[in-house]
Amino acid sequence: MLHILWLILKFILIILGILLGLLLLAVLLVLFCPVRYKASAVKAEGGWKQTEGEGIVSWLFHGISLRAEWKDQQMEISFHLFGIPVDKLLKKRQEKRDITKKSGKNSEKSGAEKVSVSGIDGSREEEHKKSVVDHPQSENMETEDLKTDRNSASGTSADTERIRNSQISGQQELNADDTDRNSLKKRQFFIKRIYDRIRNIFQSIRTKLQNIRRTFGKIKKNVSWWKAFIEHPRVTAARKLVWKHGKFLLKHIFPTRIEGQVTFSFEDPALTGAALAVLGMTIPFHKNCIQIDPRFDSENYLYGNIRAKGRIYGFVPVRAAVSIYFNKNIKYVIKRWKTRRA
Repeated sequence: MLHILWLILKFILIILGILLGLLLLAVLLVLFCPVRYKASAVKAEGGWKQTEGEGIVSWLFHGISLRAEWKDQQMEISFHLFGIPVDKLLKKRQEKRDITKKSGKNSEKSGAEKVSVSGIDGSREEEHKKSVVDHPQSENMETEDLKTDRNSASGTSADTERIRNSQISGQQELNADDTDRNSLKKRQFFIKRIYDRIRNIFQSIRTKLQNIRRTFGKIKKNVSWWKAFIEHPRVTAARKLVWKHGKFLLKHIFPTRIEGQVTFSFEDPALTGAALAVLGMTIPFHKNCIQIDPRFDSENYLYGNIRAKGRIYGFVPVRAAVSIYFNKNIKYVIKRWKTRRA
C-alpha cells in the first residue's frame, strides 16, 4: 500500500517539476531571447507609387515571425509559426466556409420563391371574389345616408341662424368691457416685465463677477501647488531617474545597424540646403551610416534605399520598470499626487 502511495506522489512530483521547468524556460526565453526586427525601403526614380517597403519582426530564433510588405500600392501581411503560414491556412478555411454558406442560402431562396408564388396567386383570387360580392351592398347604403343627411340639415338651418345672431350681440357688449380691462393689464405686465429684466441683468453680472473671482483664486492655488510640487527635491530625483531609464530604453530599442543612400534635389536650391541642414541633425542617431547626396539641379526628385535592423531584450524594460516602481522617490510622487497636498 505504501509503495503504491509513494509511486503516486512520485508521479505527481515529476509532473509538477516538468511544469515548473517549462514555466522557468518560458520566463528565461521572454527575458533573454531577443525580439529581432528588420526594415527596408526603396524609392526608385519617378513618383511615390514606385515606393516599396518591407518589415519583419521575429522571435524565438525566427520560429515566430510577422512580415509586412508594401508593393504596388498594396499591403501584404503574413504570419509564420515555425515555418507554417498561419494566415494562409486561415484564409483557406474561411473561403471554404463562405462557399458552404452561399450554397445553403441559394437552396433556401429557391424553395421560398416557389412557396411565395403559390400563396400570392391564391390570395389574389380570394380578394377578387370578395370585391364582387360586397360592392353593390355598399353603394345602396351610401345613397340612403345622403338622403337622411339632406333632410336633417334643411330643418336645423333656421334655428342655428337665430342662435348665432343672439350670441353675436351679447359678445359685442362683453368685448367692450374686456378691452378696457385688458389694456390696463397689458400696461402693468409690460412695466413688471421691464423691471424683472433689469433685475435679472444685475444679478447675472454679480454672479459672473463672483465666479471669475473664484476661478482666479483656484488658479492661484493650483499654480502655487504645482510650483512647490515640481521644485521638491524628491520629485526632481524621481524625474531624473525616469529620464535616465527612458534614455537607456530608447538607445536599446534604436536600430543597431543602419545602411542606405539617399539622393534628392529641389527646384529652389535654398530648400535643398535647408533640407540638408535638417538631415545633418540626424547624424548622431545613424552615425553617418546613411550616405546623403544632395544635388542642386533645380529639379524635384528623390530616390534611394534604407535598411535597418535591431533587437530588443525583454530584461531591459523589465529591469527599468522594477527599479522605477520600487524607488522611494517615485512612491513619494505617486502618494503626493493622489493626496494633492503641499
